Amino acid sequence: MMAHVRYGVLGLLAGGLFCGCGAGGSNNNAGFFNNSNFVAEPAVLARVNRVQLIDPTPNSSDDPALFLIRGFDAQGNLVFGPIERAYDPNLLVGGFPELTADVEVNHERASGFITRTIHHPVDFASDKDGVIELQSHSLLGTAAPRNSFTVKLVNNSAYSDDKVFVSVSGKDRDDTAFYYLKFGTNGAARSLPFGPVSGFADYSAPLTTLAKEEAPHTYSFQCPYENLVSGRIYVSFGKKLQGYGLNNLADKKSLQTPSASGAPDYLTLYEFMELSATIPPVGQGPQEYTLFANTSVVDFFSIGLGMTLSYQNGASETSASVGFVGNARDLILQEFARPSVPDVFKRYIRNQDGSKILRVLGPNQSVALDGENSPIGQFLQTALDSGWLHYAGTVLNVPDNLPSHTFGYQYTGQSIGGPQRLNMTLSAKPAGDTNTPNGELYSLPKPTSRIVFFCDDVLNNRPVNETYANLGSEGHKRLVSLIGAALNRGVFENYTDWGNAAAFYTRPDGKYNWYSKIMHQFAVAGKVYGFGYDDVYGQDPTLARKLDDVNRLVITIPPVEKLTND
Repeated sequence: MMAHVRYGVLGLLAGGLFCGCGAGGSNNNAGFFNNSNFVAEPAVLARVNRVQLIDPTPNSSDDPALFLIRGFDAQGNLVFGPIERAYDPNLLVGGFPELTADVEVNHERASGFITRTIHHPVDFASDKDGVIELQSHSLLGTAAPRNSFTVKLVNNSAYSDDKVFVSVSGKDRDDTAFYYLKFGTNGAARSLPFGPVSGFADYSAPLTTLAKEEAPHTYSFQCPYENLVSGRIYVSFGKKLQGYGLNNLADKKSLQTPSASGAPDYLTLYEFMELSATIPPVGQGPQEYTLFANTSVVDFFSIGLGMTLSYQNGASETSASVGFVGNARDLILQEFARPSVPDVFKRYIRNQDGSKILRVLGPNQSVALDGENSPIGQFLQTALDSGWLHYAGTVLNVPDNLPSHTFGYQYTGQSIGGPQRLNMTLSAKPAGDTNTPNGELYSLPKPTSRIVFFCDDVLNNRPVNETYANLGSEGHKRLVSLIGAALNRGVFENYTDWGNAAAFYTRPDGKYNWYSKIMHQFAVAGKVYGFGYDDVYGQDPTLARKLDDVNRLVITIPPVEKLTND
């Protein structure tokens, strides 16, 4: 049985000091808390409307850990709170405006995870006896629907809260269309299909339209997760992102995302993180959503967001954080400025007057701008030549048995001969892979720097198993990801180092992904997505939990000066 909490609403005269356990803030709509007797000071009389929460059966196993309380006027506008306090069997909450028409009491197992919601209509103006009690049938309340989770954003930047904008996008589970979140009042949000790019203003909202929490510059919203496959959360500063929306209304997957190096958004300061909720196809696993969240700087680095996931672990709460170390932006820019860093990796986008660096581009973006025959497009060529020469005299076998993130695929190789192809045969696969043919053959040509930096390839009418495209069977995708990661990290010629993080980015000739090296250098625990295959051998910072266990996700914007004139 749940704890049968009785809620009473009191209108009292007040003017003196409220004291006792749980005293709260002094903002007009922040409320206060009192478990002691109220003492009025006759010299100053002012009406204070209070809600009393009384639990006649305390110490029940299902008592909430926290109460989250809001007040709304007759039009549904938030006029009080939200305020959050630890469970108390006799809690007084004061400071409700007289126009409050509805008091919402949420039971929380932890901050951000509501287990039950109770609404109680009130009329402070006409109340005469000072106490309004809930009807008995309302005491049980209703279980909160679990189709969303709490996302909080903390703004420590020099940009005011109304100049920080949030956008969230993702696909439906059937992979038919992209959706965005339309933010409503009081932290509500709903998932809607994208419209055209010209409607970009609808796809973002300032922090100040979200439900403000007690802490300064801290806002939250309820994030639906039914259309959050391959999801992203963008944070932009000064103005909304404009290059965002469908290129073709007839194709609901033709989503254009903001460009870090091209119009209209390259002069806007922004960052994004990956936020994806997945569920297995019907019949292929438990129908439970899993949240995957990570910091990704594959394309560019601007300021370095932080992320903390808090989840229920039995009866207690556990938190895990990813992101960058303090002052990471300054440290990263100083590192790129060192003479030892090849100039081709120092590709910056500056603000309009050229006085500030907005972002550093990843090598994939630089190759896209400059082309395959540019210095960055040819940067790895000597390492690629060396690797192909090495495996002409030494057979590359991939038992895929190195520590950390090994999936049970094994590949048997042959010496690279005249056609300059790396020929491999799938010799083992995990039991769960029912789609990759036993003994599948691969014939891979020497890749280009573009292929390595992009972690992808184009077919050009070739069989997929003769390319590095992230397509085909799971066995093919695993093999090309292993090779791509080893080349980015500069360890391709020594298989035993493919999973040895201490050996990454130490190749004597410096022919590796310097951008990724620097990103890892200043990431929390050295984990960040510096290139597309950085999850190979666990160098990515992905946080993954069942959504039923997730209490909240907090995204922290670090202290950063104003870099634009918006």
